[in-house]
This record gives sequence, C-alpha cells and structure tokens, in this order.
Amino acid sequence: MPKKILLTIAILITATGIGLYAYLPELQSNSSEKQPPATVEVVRSSLQTRVSETGTIQPSKTIEIKSQFSGEVAQLFVSSGKPVKKGEVLAIIRQESSQARQVAQLRAAIQEERLNVNTAQREWVRSQSLFTKGFISQQDLETSEHNYQRTLVRLELAERQLLLALGGNKELFQRYQEGATQHTRPEEFQVLSPTDGTVLEILVNAGEIITSGTATFGGGTILMKLADLSRMIVKAKINEVNIPRVAVNQDVDIRLDALPGQSFQGTVIGIATQGVKTENIVSYEVTIAIDTQNKVLKPMLTANVDIVTKQLENVLTIPLETLRVENGDDVVEVLIDDVPKIRRVRVAFRTDTQAVITQGIQEHDKVIIPSFEAEKSPH
Repeated sequence: MPKKILLTIAILITATGIGLYAYLPELQSNSSEKQPPATVEVVRSSLQTRVSETGTIQPSKTIEIKSQFSGEVAQLFVSSGKPVKKGEVLAIIRQESSQARQVAQLRAAIQEERLNVNTAQREWVRSQSLFTKGFISQQDLETSEHNYQRTLVRLELAERQLLLALGGNKELFQRYQEGATQHTRPEEFQVLSPTDGTVLEILVNAGEIITSGTATFGGGTILMKLADLSRMIVKAKINEVNIPRVAVNQDVDIRLDALPGQSFQGTVIGIATQGVKTENIVSYEVTIAIDTQNKVLKPMLTANVDIVTKQLENVLTIPLETLRVENGDDVVEVLIDDVPKIRRVRVAFRTDTQAVITQGIQEHDKVIIPSFEAEKSPH
C-alpha cells in the first residue's frame, strides 16, 4: 500500500513539472508584452553649465598699517572690530634711542652746514666787491663762487639724510627745521588712519619694539590691519582644468556654510594671470563681487560658489543615458506607434546629465531609456 501511494505522488509531480515547463515560455512572453519600454519625452528647456568650488569671504580692500618710525609702541587707541575714520589716531610710537641719536647728529650737521653756507655766501659777496675794484683776479672770484655752491650742495645733502631718517615724513621734517620738537627726550609720533574702515586685527601690544616700515629691509612691523567691510568679495581657487571655462562678468551663485538655506548672487570680476601649484595641482584665483551686501557677511566665512559658464535657452534636451554610439554616430531609439526606431542625432552640447540635440528628433518625441535587460544578448 505505501508503495502505491508513493508511486502515485511521483506521477503527479512529474506531470505537474511537465505542464509548467510547457507553459512557462507563454508566461514569459505575456509578461514581456505587458511591459513596454521606458521612455522620456523630448522637451525644450533651459540648460546651464557650472564650475563649482569653495572659496572664502574677504573684504574688497585691506590695508596694512605700519609706522614710519622705529621705536616702542607707547599706546594703542583701537581694538579689533572697531570702526575708524580717516585721520583718526590709531597708536603712538615713541622714537627709539638709536634713531633719536641719529636724528640729533643729522640736525647738528644741518646747523653746521648752514653756518658754512652763510660764511661762504659772505665771502662770495666780498669777492665780488674786491673784483669790481680790481683787487682780486677772475680766478679768485670763481673760486669763491664755487665754494659757496659746494656749501649749498652739502646743506641739501644733510637735509635729505634727515628726511630719510624720519621715514620721509615731511611734516615732522618741517617741525625739526623750525625747532618745534623736543631736544631732551625721544620724540613721540602719531599713527593715523589713512582711510575709513574697520580694524580687522591688532598685531602688536603696547610696549613692543617695532621697526620702521620705510627704513628697514622687508617692510617693517605691521601694527594692525584695516578693511572696508562695506564691500565684501569672494576669493576662490579654480582648478586649471576648469579655468578656461571661467570668464569675467559671468554670474555666480553663492552659498555660505554659516547660513544654510540662504544664497547670494555675484559676478566674476577678476581672474589671476599667474597660477599657483600646490601638491602638483595648479589653480588660479578668481575674484567674485557680491551683488547685494549684507552685514552677516564676515571675513573668512566659507563660501560655496557655482559659476555659470554657459546658459542655453529653449533647446531640445534628452537625458545623457539615452544616447549611444553606433558606427561612430550618436543615435537614440524613438518609440513610434509602439515600435522602436533608431534615429541618428546631432549633439550640440553635453553636461554631466543632459544632451542638447539640434537634429534628428523633435519636441515631444518619445525616446527610449535603455534597460539592462534590453542590452543583454539572448542565449
């Protein structure tokens, strides 16, 4: 009895398998017919190409403040972040003792040369009188005049040396010439703001010894930095691969990490001629003006910039994935009356995701999106 039951079950399983095997191709065929190929409609749209990079917000103008004189920082009148006006006193520098001695020596030399000029001038006037009366020769008269001219040259040289020692400060030089300065202690000099702006940072402290910005090699000590925060810009380094696509006057979209969800518009106003090589990567600095200024813009904020390098309007576009190459030509498959037809097309422009088509298809055509199953070869 059990053997008969087992035999019956085996026969049923075999029959069922044969039936499924015979019916399976028909199921697969019906399934394929019910799934038409995926398509996308050819449409007219606007297309942009962009160069994206990260930069930093910076003031449009930054000034390094230095002293014309070496010495000690006697007093600072400003702090970081303080607005200042043109001509406002920023600091007082007390002249260092060595420079004070040099100035004293040069002033003494000037006084001596002035005495020599007066003496030589009187001698020349006297010689002119004697020559008129016939008491001296023409040569003696010329010698007297030459001596007078030489004293004038030496006086001018001494005055130039004093002006150089004073860092070219003509106002202070005039005060020395008029004797309106202290003789018993080092002079104190005011450092004035050359323009309206805001103090970005203070780089010295009261009591520090600084070097002159005009009398030393290397430019001297930077006391502080001023900036015009009313006009901010973005500085971004663009890779050499993308820099040929960037041009002055291109529009820029700017987003800040500090202000998510808020964007600013800008314009490219400058491209560096000289590139910079860092770790075998060459980049060029691009300057971007921000169209609308805002007090929330602070120096050194990180800015993500998208430079619009090309803008195309009302063009036929299709997804890049619908294109393929046959015999060196770009082709697409177009669904016409539910039948796929291959069309050769002309591609005018490509982005990372879209292609602009100028010939071969029309607006509202249905372009087939290739599937992996369609690309598989039959076994």
